Amino acid sequence: MVDPDRRRAAIIGAGPKALFALEALLARLTSRPDAPRWAITVINPGSHPGTGAAYQLEQPELLRLNVSAAILDAPVSRTFPGFPDWVGTHRPDLAGEVYPPRAVIGGYLTARWQALVAALGEVSDLQPVAARAVAVRPHGRRWLVECEPRLPGDEFDEVLVATGHGRHHDGELARSWSSEIPLRPAVLPVATMLSPTSVPAGSRAVVRGAALTFLDAALALTEGRGATFVPAPGRPGVLLHQRGPGEPATLLPTSRQGILLDAKPDPGTPAAEVDASVIAAAAQRLEDLDRRDPLLAERLLSEITSAAALLLGGPEDHPEVQATLRSGVAPDARRGAEQALRRSVDVALGHRAPGAAWALGRAWSRLYPQVTAALRGSDMSSQQWAVLQRAARTLERFAFGPPLVTAQKLLAMIDSGAVDLSWLDAGVSPTPAGALPSSSGADVVIDAVLAPPGLVTLLDPLPRQLLEERIVAVRPGRRGAMVDADGTALDVSGRRREHLALIGRPTEDDVIGHDTLNRHLHHEIENWAARVAATAAEEGSCDRGRPE
Repeated sequence: MVDPDRRRAAIIGAGPKALFALEALLARLTSRPDAPRWAITVINPGSHPGTGAAYQLEQPELLRLNVSAAILDAPVSRTFPGFPDWVGTHRPDLAGEVYPPRAVIGGYLTARWQALVAALGEVSDLQPVAARAVAVRPHGRRWLVECEPRLPGDEFDEVLVATGHGRHHDGELARSWSSEIPLRPAVLPVATMLSPTSVPAGSRAVVRGAALTFLDAALALTEGRGATFVPAPGRPGVLLHQRGPGEPATLLPTSRQGILLDAKPDPGTPAAEVDASVIAAAAQRLEDLDRRDPLLAERLLSEITSAAALLLGGPEDHPEVQATLRSGVAPDARRGAEQALRRSVDVALGHRAPGAAWALGRAWSRLYPQVTAALRGSDMSSQQWAVLQRAARTLERFAFGPPLVTAQKLLAMIDSGAVDLSWLDAGVSPTPAGALPSSSGADVVIDAVLAPPGLVTLLDPLPRQLLEERIVAVRPGRRGAMVDADGTALDVSGRRREHLALIGRPTEDDVIGHDTLNRHLHHEIENWAARVAATAAEEGSCDRGRPE
């Protein structure tokens, strides 16, 4: 039986964002002796709270984190160590590893969740529920959460939506696929989606997508099938792909952009270093931008290109920088995905002088905290937003590509013939119905395009209901829900939907940059925890002061 006087909170989702939010709330509640005791329900269909889809424990260790694990610092609740300290004890073989396996990150997040649950027991009663939330509706001063299967008590004082990656979206091939060629609708989990039965040895596999999820597929289907990568004798920085017996014959990636992600320089190497004074000056100028400026997008991009030009030692209107941002490739580079990738690897290795693509990538990554702050809740026109997004796609390809070793492995796959970029260069891609060139000889198609962030393209019940019933609002041209500084949902007129909050991917474009384990990049989680703890204490005080 639910205590009617107990304050109740529903956390929808149990990935890293939900973990960080509950840790922040725990820190606030334990610092307030007047805080009422909570009943917290965590609604999540998964079996490993804390990990989300990206950090599942069962995935092979060849799938690695794409950012430095150092960003996983100790939580504000002080209930658990940061990843660098934890891994030294639990996986000493990975101590100091910049890009550890994602499954190991999942193990860390699972242990961190368990520590959180134990600590939360001091201030709340936490109940995990294996269910999927399908609707959230106002009910007086509370919110009703409808789930499948249904909850025994579905009214809550606070609801936090932290759902992470969507399951289904309007661009997925599985919705319209009618070809006789088998379709694998996703890459993860690789054990089932890319099993030898589904993608047989010796087969010719078309991969829709050429970004990080494609790289997951390529590694799972080569290294995961017995391949090895060894240094090429007499060729520093070059790997040889020694093929395994279980590999497909060929992988053919495809994408609308027709190009691959650039390699990231390893931290601590010369190619990762930049002039700190250039970045500091640009950061200050970005902080001074007015988010109400109708030309905000152009001014922000101007600061990025100016910083990139200065990193190259040239004038702020460096023509190569401008041309590279417009075209997506360096002006003196031959067209073709392979050449662009080789160029980025050579720069990362120090075998080639940095160029405009390197400078733009470093400027964007180093200034990303200021970029996210400048764009937070911006009301710029949909036209300006489209300009910004076109540029951002190029900048993110330069800034947030794979670790150097992954890019080196991809080049080795290209050299061995395991990866064929001809379709990528030609702009060939499967149609939604599954039509392919008659001469393709494809045996299987793999959809390596993830559901986009935000809400508008998702087909899952909860985002559809929130939009169709106008519980949340989305700015024109954007994808995610409008939220206040504490994550509270805003309606179309900008009014707060009190006690309903969204964090992470559901808010993309209103708040940008959610695919990160860096809990310091955004402030909504801390603000939400502060508001929830303060509101509960104030209302509890009012309740205690009422006459019987």
